[in-house]
Amino acid sequence: MNVMSNTRVVSDIDPFSEEFRADPFRYYAQLRALGPIVWLEKYGIWVVQHYAQVRSVLMDFTRFSNAGGGGLTNYFKEPNWRQPSIILEVDPPDHERTRKVMMRLFTPGALQKMRTGFTRVAEELVDAAIARGSVEAVSELVQPFPMTVFPDAVGMSPFDREIMLVYGGMVFGGFGPRTPWYDELMSRAEEVGAWINAHCERSALTMDGLGATIYEAADRGEITDAEAKLLVRSFLSAGVDTTIDSIGLCLRALAEHPDQWAILREDPSLARAAFEEATRYDSSSQSLFRTTTGSFEFEGQVLGKHEKVLVLIGSAGRDPLAWEEPDRFDIQRRITKQTGYGVGIHVCVAQMMARLEGEVFFRALAEKVDRLEMAGLSTLRLHPGLRGLTSLPILLTGKY
Repeated sequence: MNVMSNTRVVSDIDPFSEEFRADPFRYYAQLRALGPIVWLEKYGIWVVQHYAQVRSVLMDFTRFSNAGGGGLTNYFKEPNWRQPSIILEVDPPDHERTRKVMMRLFTPGALQKMRTGFTRVAEELVDAAIARGSVEAVSELVQPFPMTVFPDAVGMSPFDREIMLVYGGMVFGGFGPRTPWYDELMSRAEEVGAWINAHCERSALTMDGLGATIYEAADRGEITDAEAKLLVRSFLSAGVDTTIDSIGLCLRALAEHPDQWAILREDPSLARAAFEEATRYDSSSQSLFRTTTGSFEFEGQVLGKHEKVLVLIGSAGRDPLAWEEPDRFDIQRRITKQTGYGVGIHVCVAQMMARLEGEVFFRALAEKVDRLEMAGLSTLRLHPGLRGLTSLPILLTGKY
């Protein structure tokens, strides 16, 4: 039921429910029909769901702050379980200093080096999947790719990397309300935190990886050693789970749309375009939060100081006011206004790396695979956090 209450447009939709997470796009349409900004009474938060308002909020860091945290918990009112990220959970001017260090990681030379390593791993994984013919793609094909190439690029040791997935669950699972699943996960916080802490130390990283490059900024006096360690930590927390889930959802979209798979199979150079379209159509990062810095009027509604605003970037990607036939998956769509990586000063700092991973993975798939189709029903993860698959059974046959 949706009603007007004290001039607020109010809805009882629960964006963290299993029903919502199973099919968010149906609820996105309902919310867009209510107007540019809606009050979600269950949690006492605002939500924006149209492309224009999503972009407006994300571009306005003076009124919509990141320092209040990227999830439902309000860091202006409650303490965080870990030290806040010094790039994701801060505002200018501190944000500018740390972001500058991170942006320098992605030089043309560094990206070319990554491409070479990424391609080798992707081709090996695709060859192994073709040899089996039928695979559970999440665990056997999708997950091993970022879990190998991303930590390798950072310069981490090859041991016990599965702990990064537990840590990612702790970070992204905390974006919503507390659940028994999250409480059980957090029972490992001390163990996992100690592992992450140890593996972000300078001494734990190779001398030729991205982590070492971050510490070089500390050597130049641009940041402290302690800040370098926190930036490596932020890199790890943001760069693994998101890419795993986005690649998995893109793979499912291709398997479910044989016409689009046929286009990509015939022209593997469309691999990046396919991943870009999937990021609009259905990707891991469906939402994030901002927190108001004061009281002001926005789109005809009065927002109070330190109120949470849920920003539905997944809904913006399906907004018919911004996209032609938004519910159609079309890898030849020309995308010039992507919101899937965020926009504004906090746009995903590693987006070039994520896009490269997606491009390399799907190019290897298109170059080597002829037949790609679903071998059963896929399963979605329904607890709060990133959107992703827990299983994706597919059939593959090679081209040659």
